[in-house]
Amino acid sequence: MISNIRGLTFDDVMLVPGYNGIRSRQDVTTSVTVAGRSFEIPVISANMDTITGESMANAITGFGGMSILHRFMTIEANVAMFKRLKNPSKTGISIGIGEEAMPRAEALIAAGAEIICVDVAHGHSKEVNRTIRQLRETFGGNILIIAGNVATYAGADYLAAAGADVIKVGIGPGSVCSTRMKTGFGVPQLTAIQECQKVDRCIVADGGIRTPGDAVKALAAGADFIMMGGMLSGTDETPGDTVTRKNYDGTETKFKSFRGMASREAQEDFMGGMAEWKAAEGVALEVLAKGPVRNVILDLMGGIRSGLTYCGAINIKQLQRKAQFMEISPAGFHEGTPHASGRLTR
Repeated sequence: MISNIRGLTFDDVMLVPGYNGIRSRQDVTTSVTVAGRSFEIPVISANMDTITGESMANAITGFGGMSILHRFMTIEANVAMFKRLKNPSKTGISIGIGEEAMPRAEALIAAGAEIICVDVAHGHSKEVNRTIRQLRETFGGNILIIAGNVATYAGADYLAAAGADVIKVGIGPGSVCSTRMKTGFGVPQLTAIQECQKVDRCIVADGGIRTPGDAVKALAAGADFIMMGGMLSGTDETPGDTVTRKNYDGTETKFKSFRGMASREAQEDFMGGMAEWKAAEGVALEVLAKGPVRNVILDLMGGIRSGLTYCGAINIKQLQRKAQFMEISPAGFHEGTPHASGRLTR
């Protein structure tokens, strides 16, 4: 059976400009409120071991966003890291669905954690449902539960019914994810967001966002937050050392590690190796060192603020109400990229 839903992603569409009565892009509001918690920017740093540790969490929450610590460490180390954070109320912690899930959640909630992310590759599953219900029964409304990942209305509705406050959307769009290549499953990310936002829950667009323009499209399609991994990779605040490589011409280039949590390398480091019955659904890379994450966030938020004014929207909710998407051709996409001949100056 072929679905009658047309699958589109960010490069397949453009947002159509509308009337703008806003004096300046400085006057728009990018804040998001979920379950009584307010965030100044709609940005979450991904809970990957090469993206969000202590430094990234402090940086992103310092800008007013949310961060989610990765879980690939002992419970004791996880608790110790959480206790050192500058903004613990804005930082989430991650759990899986195995035997360690509830002990990790209990220890971190006891340390003050209020945002719990139940995070697996395929969230439309019985075990994720069970874990969400167990969290809700144990801790009631004192915690904010993020759960995923899903890419369909049915999946989002399933997690909402279990008690999730926030739905994390994305099956296979991440820059170091190979799920679609290995399994053949997934939904193009723009369509996935549009389908999942039909459920009355906050939506996190996780994966596929490479530019500020992609972020604006994700928000316009119904996402409340964007989760960033690849865009933050290589910044000073990511975990891991910076490695210097010599080039053929004698110059040097600096790199940092970035990998998917389902990559063979991550499985070997944290799971004792890749089981014979599994396939790696991620890759590991060295990416160019980018400098301070501040530069990435300022460019991103500048694009989002400007995007709001192109729609004449004072805030994200108004963007979602006013936004009109136009499907475009590959030539239409190319036209919207810098394509003058010459050498870029920076």
